[in-house]
Amino acid sequence: TGWMALKVTGQVALEQQPRRVTMREGDEFTFHCSMKGGDMDDYNMYWYRQGPWGSLEWIYVDGANTYGEGFEDHFKGSWDSSQTTLQLLAAEQGNAATYYCGGRITLDQHGLGSGNWA
Repeated sequence: TGWMALKVTGQVALEQQPRRVTMREGDEFTFHCSMKGGDMDDYNMYWYRQGPWGSLEWIYVDGANTYGEGFEDHFKGSWDSSQTTLQLLAAEQGNAATYYCGGRITLDQHGLGSGNWA
């Protein structure tokens, strides 16, 4: 039987700003997401949105600097060790939605296999 030692640091929480924003067509805006209780360098950070249509749409993942289909021309994602940001380049009526950031720990970089979601 093999044993695996893992360091557990406690709760990881994501804090997203702003909580609410109103924009006009053509406005540019940046969403911010920071992590408490964890190191963002150990996570792939994702941005999603959920509009009135109900389903979640994947916009951006930072580690691969990859965008969901149709989002690359309208959004710009970036990250560093303390936060990830999603910039809406020019608001359109179809952008009305709730935006979420999320993180998935990258355990493979530590040789531990697949990861867990924060």
